Amino acid sequence: MIKKLAIVPYATYGRNSQVGNDGHINIFKKKRSTVLKENIEKALSQENLDIDVIIDTNHGDLHYLKREGVDLFIIPEMIYTYVDYGDIDKSSCFKLTNDEYDNGDVKRVVDYIKEMI
Repeated sequence: MIKKLAIVPYATYGRNSQVGNDGHINIFKKKRSTVLKENIEKALSQENLDIDVIIDTNHGDLHYLKREGVDLFIIPEMIYTYVDYGDIDKSSCFKLTNDEYDNGDVKRVVDYIKEMI
């Protein structure tokens, strides 16, 4: 049963951390992870699923998130190879394609969650 899911965004460090694969040059535009979170929450509410959605701010520390009660990790394809899985069950990780992440497309994610329930 999935009660909490976390989006692991692509984060850039340093002075230009607002800009990068998760952000935009236009500072008034929402980050891709924020759009993805809002789209997932909207789709889950339409399906009457009560699942808490958070955005990871620990830069891929899945072990910490697991201790915090996260049941499913949404990981963009571009950083999938950089995340430390260690003893994390691969079935609790969902890999988004670059297009899905960039466009905020959540259809496959919601279908996967409905299968897991």
